[in-house]
Parts: sequence; C-alpha cells; structure tokens
Amino acid sequence: MKGLFDTILYVPFLNLLVFLYETVAFNDFGIAIILLTLIIRLILSPLSIKTFRSQKALSELQPRVKEIQEKFKNDSREQSKQVMDLYRQYNINPFSGCLPLLIQLPILIALYQVSTAGFGEDSLSVLYGFIKNPASLNSISLGFIDLTKKSLPLSLIAGIGQFIQTKLSLSFSKNPALQKDQKALATTNPLASMNQQMLYFLPIITIIVSMSFPAGLPLYWIATTVFSIFEQAYINSIKSGYGGSSGTKDLRDR
Repeated sequence: MKGLFDTILYVPFLNLLVFLYETVAFNDFGIAIILLTLIIRLILSPLSIKTFRSQKALSELQPRVKEIQEKFKNDSREQSKQVMDLYRQYNINPFSGCLPLLIQLPILIALYQVSTAGFGEDSLSVLYGFIKNPASLNSISLGFIDLTKKSLPLSLIAGIGQFIQTKLSLSFSKNPALQKDQKALATTNPLASMNQQMLYFLPIITIIVSMSFPAGLPLYWIATTVFSIFEQAYINSIKSGYGGSSGTKDLRDR
C-alpha cells in the first residue's frame, strides 16, 4: 500500500515541487509549495465548485424541507424519505461536502512527507530522469521561514484562515425566511449542522496539527485555505438556480 501511495502521490509531488523550485519558484521551496497548492486546487476546483453550489442549494431548499417536516411530523420515517426524495429530485447530495476533505487528506499526508524528507539527498534519488537534480534544496523560504521546523505564526494564520473559510461556507442564501430560522436549517441539513459545530472546532484542530509538523504543512494549509476563500466568495456571488423568491417558486413549479 505504501509503495502505491508513493508512486501515485509522494513521488509525483516531489518531482513537481523540485521542477517548480528549479524553474519558476526562484529556488524557494516555500513558493514552490504555494504554486503546487494552486495547481492542486485548480485541478480540484470543478469538484469544489459543485460541492459549494450543492451546499447553497441545500440551504435554499429548506422552505420545502420545512413543509415536509410539518406535513409528516408524526411519521419520522416518511419524513426522512420525502426529504431524501426532494434532494434526489434536484440531484443534491447533502453529504457531498465531505468528498473534498477526503480527497485532500492523502494530499496533506504526501505533502508532509515531501516537506520533511524533501531536503535529503536520498529523497532526490526518486526524481524522474527529465527533472533536473539540484543536489540540495534550500529549506529557508522568503528569507526567514525554515520549512523543516515548526512555526507558531504560520500555525495561527492557518487556523484563522480556516475559521474565515468555514464562516463563509456557512453563509446562507439571501432568503429572509432562511435567515430567520438558522436552527431549522441546522436540523434539516446534516452538512450545515456539521459545519456549525466545526466553525470553532476545526480552526483549533488546524492550529494544533499545524504546530505538530514542519512549516511546509501549515504553509500548504494557508495557501489552500486562501484559494478556498476566493472560491467560496465566487460561489456566493452567483445564483445556484434554486434560491431567492423566484427560485423557491421555480422549485414549486417543477
């Protein structure tokens, strides 16, 4: 399993990082990590956008969900069935937000291995033949960040960024009915309920984990969080096709 993991993730990441380091990152491994992050997030962007739009659509469907809850308030089984049928009707998966996290987990592990082992001569032995071997890599980024050591400032920045991202992901659609009943949204939308709980918990975990590893990991975390913030802002600025008063009417007419 480890050999497969190295072949699919670790070795390609290391090669790409060294390539970026040698070509466009000015021999700065930290900049190379940021560029790699952008590449990864751009590749995952279609999935993330679909997930964010699904989250937004979930919040905008809540008036319909509340109607179902009222209609079948004495029959929890039928209530759950009707809600899931509604989600299927509009091709929405209430748990789709977990997928990007599951995908990023092995990427985080691979990047941790790269950031800790990437500065040794042995690790450079796995470079592809067409990648220039720099013999050694400079572990100091931006002139003062040692990527092989832990960094409290980067860990705190990573935690703050995670808080902002999570806060943005909890933004409700501009539907006055939903904004007046956030508790109902949390109880009818499993993903929203989970995000509410994670608003403060996840940033704390981010800080604790980041403080436990070399600075390369929180640097990646910061870069991917900043990308996610802009991505979330973009999604919040467009219409999902489900929301608003006209969106609700459109839902009823389908």
